[in-house]
Formats: sequence, structure tokens, C-alpha cells
Amino acid sequence: MITISQPAMALNSEDAPGPHYKMWNTWEIPKSENPDHILKWAATVAKGAPGGKLKALIINCHASPASLGLGTGISWAQVSLFGTLSGLVDEIYIVACNVVSFTGSGDGNLFCGAIAKAAKTYVYASNESQSTGIWPTIPYGKIDGFEGKVWKWRPDGSNELTPL
Repeated sequence: MITISQPAMALNSEDAPGPHYKMWNTWEIPKSENPDHILKWAATVAKGAPGGKLKALIINCHASPASLGLGTGISWAQVSLFGTLSGLVDEIYIVACNVVSFTGSGDGNLFCGAIAKAAKTYVYASNESQSTGIWPTIPYGKIDGFEGKVWKWRPDGSNELTPL
């Protein structure tokens, strides 16, 4: 398990397999929720957090390369919306299947790098299917970890493999 520094916010898509993550602030996101509202609300929560920002934002949802199934969906057209989080979040953990890829219009590497640049923060994601395994619950302030290789994007959009 990975311990997440608090205050943190978990955005759990209502259709993501459980158990869902629990942080200082947790929001179960309905499929009907607009990405603009999701990210603006995350910014509002961050501003109200101790210290005026979040140490981490966890995005827990279904995905495919360069596409997140959070609310009505986040793809290339919505990447700029992450700019509302600039200066308000230290790290973003995307716990979603197969987000990272390295080819074509679904290039998840460029997608995650663009999110990091827009939010001016670090972003973590994997290239494999994700599973919470057999855990009946995930303890408060933790995520279960990543399957596959994990990349870390810096605020400038560059990346590296990271041992998470």
C-alpha cells in the first residue's frame, strides 16, 4: 500500500470497482458530473484545506489510453481544465487501467504530461490494468498500489519510471 500525505482528496468514479479510497476529502463522482465542475470543486476543496492546498489528488476511475472515465469523461479536450488546480495540488495519482501508452492519438504519455503541465504538479499513472485485489477495505489515507510500470510526470511534462 502507498500512504498518501494529507490533506488529500479522492475522486472515486461511482462505477470504479471497490473498495474506494478514503482521504481527508472524498467524493463519489456520478457518471453525469461535468469535468469542469469536478476540477473546479477540487480546487475549492484545496483552497479550504489546511495550508490552502492538497498534498494529493487521487483519481480512481475506468480509463483507456489518454482518456479517463471520471464523470462524463476526461480526454484531450478537457486537459486544460486541470489548470484550475495550478498551485493547489502537490501530486495527482491516476489509479485507472491502461492510461499510459506511447503511440497514436491515444498517447497516454503525452496526455499525462499535459495534465502535469496544466496543473503544474506531479502526476503518477500506470500502463496496466489496475485492481484493488482482495482487500475488503482500503485504510484511510492509503491507495492499494499500482499494477504494471508506473511513470511520474514532472510539472514541466517530462517523465521517468518510478518505483511506487
